[in-house]
Amino acid sequence: MTGRGGDLVITGIGELLTLRPRPGDPLGIVHGGAVVVEGGRVVFAGPSGAMPPSTGDRIDVRGALVSPGLCEPHAHPIFAGSRAAEFDLRAQGRSYGEIQAAGGGILATVRATRAASDEELIASTCGRLDRLLAHGVTVCEAKTGYALDVPGELRLLRLLGEAARRHPIDLSPTLLAHVPSPDRPREETVADFCSRAIPEAARLGAEAFDVYCDAGAFTLDETRTMLLAARAAGLALRVHAEQFTHTGAADLAAEVGARSVEHLEQLAPSSIERLAAAGTVCTLLPGAALTLRLPWPDARRLLDGGCTVALGTDLNPGSSLSESLPLMMSLGCMQMGMSCAEAWVGVTTAAARAVGRDDAGRLWEGSRGDLVIWDAADHREVPQHYGVGLARTVVIAGRVVRGA
Repeated sequence: MTGRGGDLVITGIGELLTLRPRPGDPLGIVHGGAVVVEGGRVVFAGPSGAMPPSTGDRIDVRGALVSPGLCEPHAHPIFAGSRAAEFDLRAQGRSYGEIQAAGGGILATVRATRAASDEELIASTCGRLDRLLAHGVTVCEAKTGYALDVPGELRLLRLLGEAARRHPIDLSPTLLAHVPSPDRPREETVADFCSRAIPEAARLGAEAFDVYCDAGAFTLDETRTMLLAARAAGLALRVHAEQFTHTGAADLAAEVGARSVEHLEQLAPSSIERLAAAGTVCTLLPGAALTLRLPWPDARRLLDGGCTVALGTDLNPGSSLSESLPLMMSLGCMQMGMSCAEAWVGVTTAAARAVGRDDAGRLWEGSRGDLVIWDAADHREVPQHYGVGLARTVVIAGRVVRGA
């Protein structure tokens, strides 16, 4: 969003999650708190008795939980078509090869996306952003990836820009090299990304470049070539790594200074120290592990090894069709060894770091005035009460954009 934000005063807060960590309290919890936003920025977040005078609009939340706006660090929101039949086939035990033979898989989405009009793609993307917003998301990383050729990927990037202009969620666009195009030799696809797509994406406002490195996608050498080209173009780096097979892509991500590395179901224990030392955010995607019946990413081991762990939905049509970050928090707690506080960090400050929004995912002086009022009194209720929408009111830059 651009322009000056709103002025708002939130009072009557039961639990306020500032995400300003203190010893023994990573969430910076204030009981009986208040938040003051002026010009779209937080000027106060603390005990209500210390609140300064303000003329902003007032909301008394009557003991509710208030948190920063959630940050979605890994999403594929722009695509067309449905793969519901594929979901049913998978539920019946069909293999990915059988599904592809029946016309499913990523190429089904590519065909539908290429055939959709610009307006259809913008409208469906904004619909998904509406559902993310309904679950408390105020910042969202948004990948291309369902065209596979350079003109198509640049088209999707331009359409993400238009969706960002129409929607209140702050989008961070990422150019994704998803899988090699079936229409031409793979070495030409890699060369086209390096010489054409990456430089043009940087001019179009892409903030990051991502490569899917795995069996059936790009090799480790191809991934390195494209990441180095993107780094030279000034883009932040991301890597889809170690999802189905161990490729060494996580070590490569640490080596080249990637901002984030995603998935990590097949991560080698030896990679943890490298990722921690590099400061690369480990973005875990429990929705994909659940859908595809993969091993759960080992959040506990990553956290104990000193890594920063974020949680994302992996919103996409084939392997994680969900816009619910709170559900990913639930799975992180129930299946991946995370505490409730660690799950909250995973969708706020850690996710904001993965997206390059250091002023998001927190509520203290100078941070953006994005917050969520929850139908809950205790922060642990949000991951505990899984599969429901508890976000009552969503505020972006001091303005109520959903709820009352």
